[in-house]
Amino acid sequence: MAEIAVNLVTDKLIPLLENEVNLANDVCSQLVLVKVQLRLIRAYLKDADSKAEIVKTGNVVKEWVTQMREVSFHIEDVIDEYLYLEDNMLQGKDLYGVVGMIVCKIYDFLRSVIAHHGISAQLGEIEKKLEELNKAKEAYGLSSSASESSGDTTLHYLRQGALFVEDDQLVGVEPTKQVLTNWLLENGSRTVISVVGDGGFGKTTIVNKVFNEQKEKHFDCYAWVTVSQSLGGKNLLKTLRRRFYEEANDKNATKEISDMDNDTLVRKLREYLHEKSYMIVFDDVWEESFWGDVEYALPRGKGKIIITTRYKKVAEFCGRSGPIHVHDMEPLSPDDAWKLFCSKACPEGCPDDLKELSLQFVNKCNGLPLAIVAIAGLLSTKNKSVLEWKKVYDSLRSKLSSDPYLSSLHQVLSESYQDLSYNLKSCLLYFGLFPEDYSISCVRLVNLWIAEGFVENKENEGQTLEEVAEEYLSELIARNLVKVAKKYSYGRVRNCRVHDLMHNFILKKCEELKFCQVKKSEEFKLQEWTRRLSIDTYIDDVSLERSVANYRLTRSCFHFNITHDMPTSIFESLFSSFKLLVRLDCENTPLSYLPKAVGNLLHLKYLNLRNTSVEMIPKFIGKLKNLETLDLKNTYVRELPIEINKLTKLRLLLVYHTDSHILGVKLKEGIGHLRALQKLRMVDASDDEDSIIRELQNLKQMRHLGICMLNKENEELLCSAIESMTNLCTLAIKFMSKIDQVLHLESLRDPPQHLQRIYLYGRLEKLPNWISKLKNLARLRLYQSGLIEDPLPLLKDLSTLLEFDLWESYEGNELYFQKGWFMNLKVLKVGLSTLVTFKIDEGAMPHLQLLELSIRPETVQVPTHIQQLIKS
Repeated sequence: MAEIAVNLVTDKLIPLLENEVNLANDVCSQLVLVKVQLRLIRAYLKDADSKAEIVKTGNVVKEWVTQMREVSFHIEDVIDEYLYLEDNMLQGKDLYGVVGMIVCKIYDFLRSVIAHHGISAQLGEIEKKLEELNKAKEAYGLSSSASESSGDTTLHYLRQGALFVEDDQLVGVEPTKQVLTNWLLENGSRTVISVVGDGGFGKTTIVNKVFNEQKEKHFDCYAWVTVSQSLGGKNLLKTLRRRFYEEANDKNATKEISDMDNDTLVRKLREYLHEKSYMIVFDDVWEESFWGDVEYALPRGKGKIIITTRYKKVAEFCGRSGPIHVHDMEPLSPDDAWKLFCSKACPEGCPDDLKELSLQFVNKCNGLPLAIVAIAGLLSTKNKSVLEWKKVYDSLRSKLSSDPYLSSLHQVLSESYQDLSYNLKSCLLYFGLFPEDYSISCVRLVNLWIAEGFVENKENEGQTLEEVAEEYLSELIARNLVKVAKKYSYGRVRNCRVHDLMHNFILKKCEELKFCQVKKSEEFKLQEWTRRLSIDTYIDDVSLERSVANYRLTRSCFHFNITHDMPTSIFESLFSSFKLLVRLDCENTPLSYLPKAVGNLLHLKYLNLRNTSVEMIPKFIGKLKNLETLDLKNTYVRELPIEINKLTKLRLLLVYHTDSHILGVKLKEGIGHLRALQKLRMVDASDDEDSIIRELQNLKQMRHLGICMLNKENEELLCSAIESMTNLCTLAIKFMSKIDQVLHLESLRDPPQHLQRIYLYGRLEKLPNWISKLKNLARLRLYQSGLIEDPLPLLKDLSTLLEFDLWESYEGNELYFQKGWFMNLKVLKVGLSTLVTFKIDEGAMPHLQLLELSIRPETVQVPTHIQQLIKS
């Protein structure tokens, strides 16, 4: 969408102009004019994108949006080409000696004049085009605020359909109906009942059934109001008042309502509902502000208020001033999903030869009733043959927005997408770069969003880019657009994914908006507009050569499902074509070395080689001055060249291997120059004579630090460095495995108070006292600590501790958790070979969810409810 493209290029342009990095005067002045034009247009983009979705608007606005997006791409290309030229000049000067300096200067001057003239001419064309587009927006009737929802007619049809579903068409709804009915009939004051679930889960249908069954039996008055995205404020109160007039058959009240101001409406509603038992349904609520519009109009007497919403935060907000029940809609069970599918696709029974394919359709729907009904409805119009149904399955993505049977499903997905900010739209579309049903590491996703520039910089508000990006992900999960695939044992989300139909919708959007291109077959031609490329199959020389001219504008490249029989030379050829590449993700590819061509990717910000066979990082890594993320986890790299210290923008450096034991990386003196580093794991300190550990004191932005093979001689230096890292959140230390070497870490007198995770590997004998003072500690792992003293009394009052692991770390024979200890602990993992007695009092660890005993003691005394949690 044009909104995404323009906002991204504007966000890139503004800091460039503010810093005026190596910009020639003529180029700088022209970019200022371009920035002004973009800002004039930006306010109209949301309306333009919205109108471009409406078929009846015609192709005129769509063409305007397309041209606006292409101009944005062109601006980005000009900026990046210019900066690439400047970087090349600087790199070239580093190669010349004193003798060749005069020749170098002449060469630079000539090249600069030619290049600046070309760039200046392009900027002139861009400025002229922007002026034309700026004038054209008025002719198209574009507004500086977002217009009405693009699918009002379809949405009205959908909502009406949800209200008039026959009982024999409902499947799997009885448990939810019973829960809602029980809450409705509870005695007490005004109560809010929130039903939460993604579009298409059947919220409206189920609530409507309950509403109709109970409204006249138990309530003096009742009303149903569809809120959606357009109804709010005084109009919402007027609609509610009108519903009550309609119930009383008062046909003369329309004019009275239209003349009322907000205060009068509130007073009249309160008077009408006073001492009455009432039930009101507010269907399809999108914003928390809704509750502020209606709260004071609804007396706290005998009222029951049901809201349906897609967003948990809306549901919870509406209960801020009284009792609330929240019901999360669940997908249909496999049995119910199958029953619903068959009732629509083949009421007379599913033929045996179609059962396997039918199950594939059902699985693709992920238990979403609307999806099942839509796809089954489409199949009911086809001949019942494997060939016909297979055609539908293979073309679902292309049919999603065009087939009338699937239009309702597309509209529901589109409605959720359109409600997102441009940052979140970009983040959601990013899932299109990953294969279907791919479980994505949240850390990987967050780092990519940051490298793309999707994440708003809020460092002035005390938030890191990672924290803001994690909020984005939480928002997408809360909106039910992204699903949690895997969690850490202590509850934090580890991996996420989008369900198949959402992935199809995203891919369709990516094609429309030219967001990315996915190579899934050998027949492949890279489009000229491609900025993000995902390669999901084998590459050969022929297809590479066919598209090589278009690779130069690609900014992001991903590789998936690349087999070991693909020659490494293909990578060399491919990377040689990426002149302006910013993000290169080769995770899990059969790459055995870093191709020399990577050293010429001067714009590169993100380089992921995780789980590859790369053994060595060449010296040319020092040329990548813009690199911010270097992920070498689970590679065979054990030492980094001194040139790594030139990467002063580097924020994340992951270099360690986790197989049978943890192996770190050796660094050269000068690491202290990397003052932007926030994540460094793991440094191998085995050969360090204190220089590297001493330099860590300069890395004051550090948030995640890992050190392995630490000597006792460096203990005090490390503690001093840690004290200087006031923002540190994660600390991992692995000691030298010498029998006579014991570390105490007691010299760390003032530990960083933001510490949330501590992993200590090696002999301590005594737990440092400062650990008990950490107010934010959520996870503590102790490995082979050889503790002589019982650690539990020291840690028992840590109110934020969620996970505690003890692996061969305590030499006592009894572990006793007393009443009132570890009140918020959720996960406890114990593996102690000396343990004889394991005891938990009633009232200890009341929130425990997992108890893992790797070595079972002779005596186990735990409450009954905790016995069920034990995992051996």
